[in-house]
Amino acid sequence: MNKIRTALIGLMLLCSTPLTQAAEITRTLVREGEGCIQKPTRVLLTGDSLMAGMGPQLKRALDGYENLTLIPIGKGSTGLARPDFYNWPKVLEQNMIAHKPHIVVMWIGTNDTQNIYNMPEAGEPLSPSWKKAYYKKLVEIFQIVRKHKATLIMMSPPVMSKQPFDTKLSAITNLMSWTCKKNGAYFLNMRPTLADRNGRYLHRVTMENGKTANIRTPDRIHITADGNILVMDHLLPCLSACLPGNKLQRRVASKTRRYYNSNRGSQSIYGNASTPHSPSAFR
Repeated sequence: MNKIRTALIGLMLLCSTPLTQAAEITRTLVREGEGCIQKPTRVLLTGDSLMAGMGPQLKRALDGYENLTLIPIGKGSTGLARPDFYNWPKVLEQNMIAHKPHIVVMWIGTNDTQNIYNMPEAGEPLSPSWKKAYYKKLVEIFQIVRKHKATLIMMSPPVMSKQPFDTKLSAITNLMSWTCKKNGAYFLNMRPTLADRNGRYLHRVTMENGKTANIRTPDRIHITADGNILVMDHLLPCLSACLPGNKLQRRVASKTRRYYNSNRGSQSIYGNASTPHSPSAFR
């Protein structure tokens, strides 16, 4: 296998915002012998509109890795609560058969603070009965991934600016975390990733020259290309842990992180991934 000596190309090229221009984002070259993935590995990047934005960006950033195929399939305005609008278990099953991924990264939940379709017994959103019903929805996803002998990484919704929306998403995040731990899946808590040092919504970061750049879009829900760099920086260590052989660079080398962390103090954005089981065997 040829040793990869390329940078994590694409991150600077993907973004044209002031942040990437002023900060002159650079990537660390993969040292000789590192970054090699020993077996062909397919990664399905799936979920709602947050994944629809981040998935293609991550795919372009990691195109230089031999034996790694990323398959971004996101669908906006979707979640697990409304299978009448978009049936995620059905779609996931179809994608598992069509693409045969070894790893599934799913980012979902932001649109799920609502009644669960065709389950009147679930009651009001985030009530104890609702949580039991939503737990079953999550387990259904886990079972599909497990049936196809793949590894699941579940990403929680990020922090939001408005209440009670953010409080509800925090409850969904806690439920996701507990469900992943109980069912042997990787979990990434994305709430601290785009928050300030106090865990509150952060819309923009301050650069070295004193200017600011947005990491969230004007609707204060979605994430900009610069914000997605921070998301990928959080995701890569967990994704790397699931890969056979040598690993990806553990972090997206970028000045973005330094400027971003200056807005958050010394709080680390790492260590939020729970890994309660060994990665599944690769086919």
